[in-house]
Amino acid sequence: MGREQAAVALSVKGLKKNYGGLAATRDVDLEIAAGHVHAIIGPNGAGKTTLLSLLSGALAADAGEVYLFGQPMHGHAEQARVAAGLVRSFQITSVFDELSVLENLQVAVQRQQHRSYGFFHASASDRAARDAAMTVARRVGLEKLVHQRSSQLSHGARRRLDVGLAIACGPRVLLMDEPMAGMGHEESGDMIALIQSLKEELTVVLVEHDMEAVFALADRMTVLVQGAVLATGSVEEIRANAEVKLAYLGEEETQ
Repeated sequence: MGREQAAVALSVKGLKKNYGGLAATRDVDLEIAAGHVHAIIGPNGAGKTTLLSLLSGALAADAGEVYLFGQPMHGHAEQARVAAGLVRSFQITSVFDELSVLENLQVAVQRQQHRSYGFFHASASDRAARDAAMTVARRVGLEKLVHQRSSQLSHGARRRLDVGLAIACGPRVLLMDEPMAGMGHEESGDMIALIQSLKEELTVVLVEHDMEAVFALADRMTVLVQGAVLATGSVEEIRANAEVKLAYLGEEETQ
């Protein structure tokens, strides 16, 4: 994966978003390498979720450019970005509670195959879609729960299903917003292992408050403060950065 590893998966230049007189995102520049987990951290109100919304196309930027493997994404709607391989998970769940795990994954597979929702009920005999859904279920560790109604899943299993729905969209870059939120230690460990394994296939941009998870996962980190990039570097560089300690991490978290 050497040559791909060196490629820039996501390039962001001068990204801005204002809400009235408040600058939510201020001239953000980022370069995220292919095959990396790149964590975005910062205090509450730093603009992390806004940044993911701008990258995914859920929010329109006031200025700036976004490139996915050199292909311009700015000016494109969210669905066009998904089709190009820039996919977001976790901010708003897209799980259908009344459907089973397998049925949910089949819907996601069919979307990727550019089929209409009306095809869902006819798809019971669609072996290709079912097989693809089973492959994703195994990928996210839900193969034993494929026939369980989604509303009955544990919190951790539901979060893994959300990852599966995103994977079914065929992402090249996966934007993950607080994947460990509300999880216990064991569930967090399972999610960390899953995200780590995703690097074999795609690039992950991770917003996460659990700093233990961030330090375990991240190849590179960017610190946002008041909508602007304070620092970008390796885990070691960020932990040793005096400005970052003062603005966010605190001495106790960097020992």
